[in-house]
Amino acid sequence: MSVRKQVLKRVPLGSREVQIIRRLKKVIKLPVTKIALAVQRNKSSVYKALRPSFTPAKRGPKNKVTQKDMRFLVRAVRAMVKKAAARYEVTLAMVMRRCKIKAGASTVRREMAKRKIYFRKMRQKPVLTKKDVKTRFAFAKKYRKKPKSFWQKKIDLSWDLKNFAVYKNAAGRAYAAQREVRGAYRPRGGGLGEGYVVAPKNLKYNTGAKPVRIAGGVGKGRLRVWHDVGRKWNAKVASAVYAGPVQAALKRASPRKRKFDIIEDNDPSGFKSKLAEKAKRAAKIKVLCLPKRSPDLSVMDYAIWKRIIQKMRSQERRFKKSKRETRAQFIARLRRTAKSLPPAFINKAVGNMKERCERLYNARGFHFEEGGKSLFVH
Repeated sequence: MSVRKQVLKRVPLGSREVQIIRRLKKVIKLPVTKIALAVQRNKSSVYKALRPSFTPAKRGPKNKVTQKDMRFLVRAVRAMVKKAAARYEVTLAMVMRRCKIKAGASTVRREMAKRKIYFRKMRQKPVLTKKDVKTRFAFAKKYRKKPKSFWQKKIDLSWDLKNFAVYKNAAGRAYAAQREVRGAYRPRGGGLGEGYVVAPKNLKYNTGAKPVRIAGGVGKGRLRVWHDVGRKWNAKVASAVYAGPVQAALKRASPRKRKFDIIEDNDPSGFKSKLAEKAKRAAKIKVLCLPKRSPDLSVMDYAIWKRIIQKMRSQERRFKKSKRETRAQFIARLRRTAKSLPPAFINKAVGNMKERCERLYNARGFHFEEGGKSLFVH
């Protein structure tokens, strides 16, 4: 059977075609098989056309989507997504039924594409409660007018904890690199080809070595604190870190200061424990506490940890496949990498808090877009 015949089978019968089929049967009295060959249709289509009750498909211009329809559709999409609250998917068919749009899905999809509206993957952010939003908005109102110099010079230390997985061989390094790749350019339908498939991020992977927990902090253009806190993190360990590495780093950075200002989060097991609070009072440390579930306000989360990981993966791309590292060697390289961060990068990242507070205020405490030319680029 020819390609043309296969295509015609999928095209609805038009009124002119139905007239020809009926004339061939009534006037010329051809059998159905020959009529099908003559009009290049299968026999079932010819039988349909010969039924007295058969109505041919209407031909004419397709239903169009007006500007008014699209404005209504865009509002409906926002309302439906908000109502769904990420519990189920809002599909294009659902939106079209809601808006009673008669045009085809491809037409609507094309109009949405003109407005940069696509079906995209969900962004992964901490789930905020009403109290979180209120606290974040209050933080933004209080600090959005602070200049960059406040964050860069007034704050002595911004610090946090981070667990780093230890990768000792080529297989581990390859897995680590795949965790950082966002995507790749590819043709349609080529997503399963070599180079386009990675393991799921939630997959458990045994690196063959215990991870390392680091207490790290930056202040006044330099990495000030880098301390391996060990496997446990509790009130006793936190108190020792404040009295030891943190206090020593603050005094080295500002020998003449008697009191210090630091930024940290709401970790109840360590930072906010009674022993830790006592150690901070003894070291004359005043805390600017970040709102809960706000990694977008912690310079360690939105800049420092990410850049260290990027530099580690960049170094590993130049390693030979036969190269192996011990856990101690990996941790030493991790420290050297962190220490090599340039002051200009750290100052820019810390000063970005001004822009972030402004955006948080404009978002009224909800999540805000972290990218953009005016913001720190990871």
